[in-house]
Amino acid sequence: MKLNIITKNVFFIFLFVSIFLWGIFLRIPELINGNYLFGHDHGRDYLAAYDIVVNHKFTLIGAEAGSGVAGINGIFHGPGYFYLIALAYILFNGNPIGGQLFMVLFGVLSLMLAWYIGHQIFGKIGSILLLFFVAVSPLIVSQSRFIWSSHPITPFVLLALYFVYKIPQNPRKYAPLAVFMSGFSYHSQLGVAVPLTVSVLLSIPLIYKIRDVRVYLYCVLAIVFGYLPMFLFEARHGFMAVRSAWEYTVSGGAGGSSIFESKRLYAHGVDYWNNFTNTFTFEFGWISGQMQKILLYAVMPVVGFGLFQVRESKHRKFILFLVLMLMTTWAGYLVLNNVVWDYYLTHTRLGFTLLFTYAIVACVQRKKNTPFVSLAFIVIALFILGLGVGSVFRMYVSYTSDLGDTGKFEKIQGKRFVLDTIYQDADGKSFSVFIFIPSVYTWPYDYLFKTYGKQTYGYVPHYEKKGLAYLIIEPDNDKPWRQNGWLETVVQGGKTIWIKTLLNGLILEKREY
Repeated sequence: MKLNIITKNVFFIFLFVSIFLWGIFLRIPELINGNYLFGHDHGRDYLAAYDIVVNHKFTLIGAEAGSGVAGINGIFHGPGYFYLIALAYILFNGNPIGGQLFMVLFGVLSLMLAWYIGHQIFGKIGSILLLFFVAVSPLIVSQSRFIWSSHPITPFVLLALYFVYKIPQNPRKYAPLAVFMSGFSYHSQLGVAVPLTVSVLLSIPLIYKIRDVRVYLYCVLAIVFGYLPMFLFEARHGFMAVRSAWEYTVSGGAGGSSIFESKRLYAHGVDYWNNFTNTFTFEFGWISGQMQKILLYAVMPVVGFGLFQVRESKHRKFILFLVLMLMTTWAGYLVLNNVVWDYYLTHTRLGFTLLFTYAIVACVQRKKNTPFVSLAFIVIALFILGLGVGSVFRMYVSYTSDLGDTGKFEKIQGKRFVLDTIYQDADGKSFSVFIFIPSVYTWPYDYLFKTYGKQTYGYVPHYEKKGLAYLIIEPDNDKPWRQNGWLETVVQGGKTIWIKTLLNGLILEKREY
């Protein structure tokens, strides 16, 4: 008997170590080759960090939420991400590899929390399952593979959900902690923080039925501290975010249509369905789409059967909260007359993952061995095998293709190559630089000239039509007339000395004005 227990423990340790290391190796190809995406958002965020560290310009806001594309202007994510990147700037002397390392560390923290929370809520089997789901989920893996403000959010959401689970044990402690952690996640992604916070607040009276006034007072304080920079900024600027959100809401969203318009309901339904299916992605060649449908559709009755057991479970209130969170998010986002992007729904993805974990554990631990239960075991095994095989395929692609992918201007090595080509051609002479990027904003190059260019070559270019100049043109394949218009207006004049095509299509031109 004792030997049997030891054997089981060794087996679980082996599974934990194997899945944990697998999850790490899925997340680190860019860290290994030092070649990661460095584009529009990365340049903007690193320029903000540069201003904080070098120019001592501290801020109460982060990037604009949705960059105004949803029709709601003046609403910002929290500044915490900018300060995180500022810390990376300090530790790595401006080299963006620090930000890439931080993304990987947040991914590792997500794996550790998934195992711990799974163990605390669902036991050993649940800990391995939740760790596995988080380790191999492509969209969670991607959070570690390029620098972005939405990517550190998973650990905060996991902690918020865990604190919700713990509310019955000590409402005065865990309810405010759940609210605070939900609110604090706005430093990474406001689109997750708001529906998550609202869901937690609704669950306290509706699901946990707490009547203690002090719990609600503590939760109010938790909201204040969680969103403190936002409140301070709003107070200084006439509550412009509140006014903008209100105007957008009463108008029915951008375009002025009803939130119950069939077209919007259908579009949002597609977005949420994609969020669900993308949580469990199978990628192994040309059959992946059909295989995913078959395995996902096959496992859904099993999950439904497992969730049906919640009536007799100690997890009933927590499972009800997860369902409430999904419904609250769906209803709240109906006001948005725009695509509900996947990064607005990180919390729902983790909600689906937790629901699947609970349902599978409930089926596995069911004592009555009926024909349905036997069939459920087979379906669960095939489902997990499908996810595992898909993960093996992604690992193969990452280490045979992505790892050696160094010749693109979208990535850091490509952009540094462009700068090296210019500086070496200039041979110490002062020069101007003019940049065309389809996104219009030239932030990535601006940042690299300020840091990499100055540190490596000792000086930065100027931006006037005088003397030696270089034109950097990232091709706009969708709208080529835009770059032609830029050439004919913004940078017209001067004598062209040479034109080169570098990397995967970037055009570099040398001129004399």
